[in-house]
Parts: sequence; structure tokens; C-alpha cells
Amino acid sequence: MNTKRFLNLVIISLLMVVFAFFSINFNFQNYNFESRGDVFLNSFTKNINDVTVISIESFDNNIDLIKQDNNYVSKSGYPLKTGIWENLVTSLSILTIEEKKTKDPKRLSELNLLSPELNKSEDESDGYASKITLKKKDGSIYKSILFGKIDRSVGGLSGGQFARIANQEQSYLLKGGIRMPSSRSDWFESLLFTVKNNEFKSAELNNNKKIFKIENIDKALTLTFPKPLSFKIDKTKLDQVKEVINGFYFYDVRKSSGTNLNDLSTLTYKTNNGLIISLSSVGESKGKESWIKIKTNFDNPKSKALSTEINNKTSGFEFLANINTSDIFLWNKTNFKAKDL
Repeated sequence: MNTKRFLNLVIISLLMVVFAFFSINFNFQNYNFESRGDVFLNSFTKNINDVTVISIESFDNNIDLIKQDNNYVSKSGYPLKTGIWENLVTSLSILTIEEKKTKDPKRLSELNLLSPELNKSEDESDGYASKITLKKKDGSIYKSILFGKIDRSVGGLSGGQFARIANQEQSYLLKGGIRMPSSRSDWFESLLFTVKNNEFKSAELNNNKKIFKIENIDKALTLTFPKPLSFKIDKTKLDQVKEVINGFYFYDVRKSSGTNLNDLSTLTYKTNNGLIISLSSVGESKGKESWIKIKTNFDNPKSKALSTEINNKTSGFEFLANINTSDIFLWNKTNFKAKDL
């Protein structure tokens, strides 16, 4: 073989390699983008009237939305924050496919597209999705979708988000993203009431007998027990009890049980305006949040309207309080003892 022919063969071979590379890459790009612009949840708007339950599952956001009179409410029956379910449904309906991504199960964690039910950790871990399941009246599933990481590089106000249909390994980068709260309490107007510091009059913990009482006397907090105290008081603990009602937020809500309030540990607050607030713990457990019942009354007519307003929001429900509030139901006199320096 002469030199000229050899060079011609080398050139032809290189051209074939280059052609093959571009051909494969072109087909790959075509595959990735062949669905661009397609609606991700096909016929969703047509079928939304048949969706009676929207279940959301993630680390700190597990909630079932139940259809009721053309609206959605929480499973407990407690009303949702205005406009919040509408935002979720609208965001689902306008999702479009930007491009296909990996369908390798080993890479789904990179996009936060692992099923949340696989997460057995008590702490939030990387790699797990938010799962939205749309169910029909007969209990059948219309769609179940896993939503993962946000990608701001995609055009539009919402950017993009990675997603896949449950039980399918093919993942997508979508244009748009789901609009919903990141935690369960944010589905609700979770601030139930606010009492200013200068309105605090007293707080008393009872559990069939008086445990302690804190009073605001001459703008100073004083602590009393059924028996005299023989130690110096940690005044920050007095403030902690008082501040429970400064702004009471709940972290979750459920239908109330039939437990009699008289059988429960109850913190009773009184204000200078005559409002009486009773917080009753349904079950105390050290180091954990407690479910509580809330009931108000008044001993001054000018607080009647506020008492009625709070009772209208709390009647028939139990609320999950934060750990600091929950622990107070377990306190005794030793919790008020100042630590030696």
C-alpha cells in the first residue's frame, strides 16, 4: 500500500468517526428534547373535578387535602390558608417538559427523586422527593408524582424542577415547579392568638391540684406553690411560661378526641382585659411536642368578642404545640430553681 492510499484511508476513517459521533450526539439530543413543551400531566385540567384527595408526603409536610363543596380542606376539617390549594392545583396544571433526564435508578438521588417513604431517618436526608398523589373518589390513583430539586437555569418566573412519575424510572426537567408550603403548619393560618406582655395577669398549672401559679404584681413576676419555696427562682423560667401566649402558633391540627378537660393538665392564663385562656395537654411526653386543646372564656365583657373569635377557631380541634410549651405541662417546683454559678 503506497503512502497516498494509506493517508486517504486514515482521513476517511477519521471522517467516519466524526460523523458517527455527531450522529449519535444528534440522536441523543433529539431523544432528550423530543417532548419539550409537552404538558407533563396530560389531561389533568380535564380530570381535576374527579380528584377528591390530594396527598402530599415529604419529610416535614405530610397532609391529605379532601375535596369538600368544590374546595379542599385538611383531613381534620380545619380550613386551609386562603388560596393555598388553588396555587398548588394551578402549578400542577401548567408544568411542561423541558427535557428528559436520567432513568438510571442509581442517579435519582442526585436529583432528589427518591421516594420519601424509603427515608427511615429521623432527620431530613438528601435525595428524597416530595410526593403528590392524586386520588379519585373510588380510591384509584390518577397520578402519583415525585418532585425533586429546583433548577433556576430554566427560563420563566418559576425556573424548573426535576420530577418523575412514581414507579417509573424516567426523570424529567420540567419548566415551572410546584407551589406549596414546605412544612405542614404553613398550610394553615397557624397563629391562633396574641397577648401582649403588658396584658399578662397570671398563669396557673393544674392537674387535679394546683402545681404552680405565676402572677404579675407591680410589673414583676412572682411564683407561688402550695408550699413555700426554699430556693432562688430562675426568672427566665417565669418569662418562658408568660411568653407562651405572646403569639401562639400551632405546628399541626387534628380532630378533637372526647377527653374531658377536667382530667387533663391545664395551663390557665388570665389577662388584664379579662380574657381567660385554657391550654389542656392531651398527653404529655418529655422532650416531645404535646397535643393540646384550647378553650377561652372571659370575666370582663370587653373580652367577650375576642374569646368568641378564638373559640370559633379552636372548638372541635387539637393543636400540636412546640416543645418548650409542651414541657411546661410536666414542670414542678424544681424546674424553677436557679442553677448555681
